Amino acid sequence: MKKRIVSLKPWIFWLIYAGVIAVTIAIDQLTKHFIEIAVAENGRIRIIGDWLTLTWTTNDGATGGIFQNFEGRHILFFVMTLIGLPIFGYMLWRSRTRSVWGQVAFSFMIGGTIGNAIDRLFLVEEGGKFFSGAVRDFVQVQHFFGIFNMADSFLVVGVILALLAIVVFDPDSLVASIIAERKQGKAEPQNVQTDNGVTKNDESANDDVENTTAEKTDEDN
Repeated sequence: MKKRIVSLKPWIFWLIYAGVIAVTIAIDQLTKHFIEIAVAENGRIRIIGDWLTLTWTTNDGATGGIFQNFEGRHILFFVMTLIGLPIFGYMLWRSRTRSVWGQVAFSFMIGGTIGNAIDRLFLVEEGGKFFSGAVRDFVQVQHFFGIFNMADSFLVVGVILALLAIVVFDPDSLVASIIAERKQGKAEPQNVQTDNGVTKNDESANDDVENTTAEKTDEDN
């Protein structure tokens, strides 16, 4: 039996997750602002030795500098944002009757997308222009392929949570479906072929065997 999820009223649902999205965006924008000031004053800041540091940079590519040399990258990212936000919004609404894992996942993905979109639209670098397409990055992990920010982190965590919801935690997840199929297979009696060619299930066949044995016993007596 599938677990029943008690869905919230639409206005309560959107109020809660609008708050989650707003907090996600605020964390992204505030960390970018204050860490830019901190790094400008103190230079590179070590958090865990050289393994985790705060290193300020601007990036006009995707996470880790991907597509940095692609000429039409600004338009590409803008189109991806326009396509991605409605999809994430629909998936968030669809997850209303499923587990909270998916709900948080798509909220994080919406917040992360908006956080980076704000930078791409409004960040004006020195000598730059409006709609520069650049984002502010500051988290550097040793041996990681690039520097990233909190919006990128929310996007990655959102994808991981969404996968966990689809595979494990949703009532109709892959794991739940496999368990339900196995239980159903054990519960359904299997059909067997009797001597006279009639197909019966296991329970009927067992009853026939018991009746036949009883009849033979009576005849012997």
